Amino acid sequence: MVRSFFIASVFIGIFALLAVDLRGQNLKPDEIVSRHLAAFGSPEKRAAAKTIMAIATSEFEAINPSVKGGGRAVVVSDPNNLWFVITLNSREYPFEKIGYFDGKPSLPFSTAGDRSLLGAYLANHSSILGEGLFGGVLSLRWPLFKLDSRKPRLMGGGTKKIDDRKLYVLDYVPSGGGSSEFTIKLYFDAETFNHVRTEYRFEVMPTDATFGQQNRRASAVAVLTETFSEFKAVDGLMLPHYHRAELSTNGNTGAHKNIWGVRVSEYRLNQALQPGFFTFDTGQ
Repeated sequence: MVRSFFIASVFIGIFALLAVDLRGQNLKPDEIVSRHLAAFGSPEKRAAAKTIMAIATSEFEAINPSVKGGGRAVVVSDPNNLWFVITLNSREYPFEKIGYFDGKPSLPFSTAGDRSLLGAYLANHSSILGEGLFGGVLSLRWPLFKLDSRKPRLMGGGTKKIDDRKLYVLDYVPSGGGSSEFTIKLYFDAETFNHVRTEYRFEVMPTDATFGQQNRRASAVAVLTETFSEFKAVDGLMLPHYHRAELSTNGNTGAHKNIWGVRVSEYRLNQALQPGFFTFDTGQ
């Protein structure tokens, strides 16, 4: 009788541990978002943040062909606007300007008549800027701050290991609907619940060619990955001090990779901005 009771107790303990482990492996999307917001800052601190300005240095690297550069960077946001500028000390690629002003994206040409690969990718996938995803919590336009107005569909809640780091993963589908060719995934550190990664994947699968679309015989993949690290508290908000955007493409013209880095040296919260600040039009 004692032996049977002991065996039953052992099995109950094992099942209890398994249950705890399973609960730890999966969370509902709203639980992940709730913990993420709590990690970013208290409701009072989040509500008090009207603008965020990041002053930084910039980095750029292209692989195939190999190019390196860098300069300065400034990122400024309020809940409705994003002003993201990096200089690169290059005649061929002097700057990158990424904006979202008054409900519209602004992506100036980097050289006469041409956008950079990053600018072109953001222009082709308007939901990245429209939803406020680009820049993560560097920007007050981050959609998880305003789910009631954005109304995206969040799915998932399981975990994935990337670089030996356990992350929670959510699929993000804009309220207007998604696309089988273009998907968005958000990643959160399983311990801190900081948002550490966003992956935007555009994939065109091979199809029978039709007139004017011969290039669709082959598959093409273009993945933009943002990663965020070096989180530190700034006036009660947990903000990343390094932002890395990597664009990898693999198509008919071969494989290419470009990397942009923003290393923040200083944050300034609630700066008084001049009227009309959010524009790239120097004539205003």
